[in-house]
Amino acid sequence: MRLHTDLEPQRLSSHIAASHKQSPHRLLYVIIALGLVVRLVVLYMSKDTGLMIVDEQHYHTLALNLLHGHGFAWEPGAPTSIRPPLYPFFLRLVWTVSGTESLGVIRMAQILLNLLNVFLGYRLGLLLFNRRIAVVAAAGFCFYPSFIGFNVFLLTEILFTLLLTLVALGYVVLLKTGRLSAAGITGIALGLAALTRSILWPFPLILCPLAFFSVRGRPWVRLQVALCLFLGYALVVTPWALRNTRLQGVFTVIDTMGGLTLRMGNYEHTPLNRAWDPVTLHGETSIFQQLHQEHSEVSSWTEGRKEKWALRTALAYMLAHPLVTLQRVVIKFANFWGLERVIIAGWQQGLYQPPHWMAVLGTLAITFSYILVMLCASLGLSLAFPGERRAHIFFLLLMAFICGIHTATFGHERYHLPLMPFLCLYAAAAVVHRSWLRLQEGWHTAVPSVAACVVLLAIWGREIFIVEAERIQALLRVLFI
Repeated sequence: MRLHTDLEPQRLSSHIAASHKQSPHRLLYVIIALGLVVRLVVLYMSKDTGLMIVDEQHYHTLALNLLHGHGFAWEPGAPTSIRPPLYPFFLRLVWTVSGTESLGVIRMAQILLNLLNVFLGYRLGLLLFNRRIAVVAAAGFCFYPSFIGFNVFLLTEILFTLLLTLVALGYVVLLKTGRLSAAGITGIALGLAALTRSILWPFPLILCPLAFFSVRGRPWVRLQVALCLFLGYALVVTPWALRNTRLQGVFTVIDTMGGLTLRMGNYEHTPLNRAWDPVTLHGETSIFQQLHQEHSEVSSWTEGRKEKWALRTALAYMLAHPLVTLQRVVIKFANFWGLERVIIAGWQQGLYQPPHWMAVLGTLAITFSYILVMLCASLGLSLAFPGERRAHIFFLLLMAFICGIHTATFGHERYHLPLMPFLCLYAAAAVVHRSWLRLQEGWHTAVPSVAACVVLLAIWGREIFIVEAERIQALLRVLFI
């Protein structure tokens, strides 16, 4: 009996310690639950919102044709490769399981994917940093306003961001374990991400050599890891690439948009500050005007042949006009990291009509949350990066690759959103470690972070006071007057 009494305090302290260890996980569940509530409120308030963006309408059409047995096509008998396939297949899967063609069920599925992404980001934070940073990063991403809003859109952002986070998580596990299974899973996730957005299909050319030189072990073991990573990727992508190549008559991996977007961002009529606008140009300023002049038989060409022509002419223009190309690259880089305006512009144009108070609060929340995350992430990237330097190099290369590709084509600000889980993680590390205090250590410590912050402030200042001044003034009149 005495022995039992002596053990009671030990059991009690063990129970308290165990509870303390579990509390961060419980806090994560609270964050996810609150995130679900917020998203359900937004879902209810947007239940009557239609498909206002052309990209949404395209994905919807492709998904309906898949659902009705017409294949990946614009209509029966008109197969296409113009869009990456995975997102329309995702829409079809949700509709098949639910037995309905409702937009609401798609949006609910995207909410669940978005919250799953919060959990994956948390796991990534645990592997790279600690529970405190992981929780702060999870909270930051869970309540990041733009992602709460993008659950409503039939766009690839939610699915692609989830798959990109899964690629990062798989790669970090690979670095820590060196397991071939982790390499294969990372490759499969990368393949799925590329099938969602084709921007990633060349990334194995960087990631496989990086894995070879980063994973610890003998050369033969590291070679096996790189091969498993590539095979996982190829297993997913190859069937679709074979289908596209047969259909288009030219080598086509994911879609036929790559050359078109490069052409839109790099020809004589590309607007200097809004390189994505050629999608709306017709007649003499169309990206295809030169094609029709050069090739009278173009009506018989496949999408793939047109895309290859657009790719060649865009590259030729860039080489023939290096100074113009350089100027555009700088501006498109600024646009890529510009303020998030997709949802705000939709409110301004009347595409979406939430209550006035919600539009005002949403505009402020979207704008200032992005500014805060980016400034803190700038500190974290140079002053609070993870102790696992190999993972830090991976994140830098991944972000540079995605930013670089979009800078070459057209750097719309919407395309930086998939990087936000990683930027939230670095921002959380900077906040927890109070990285701003390290700026006092000397110029060699402060210069990278200060330079990044100055560049961002210059980008946003140019956008607010010069490039988009009239649109912003009109927005302010709509919201606050």
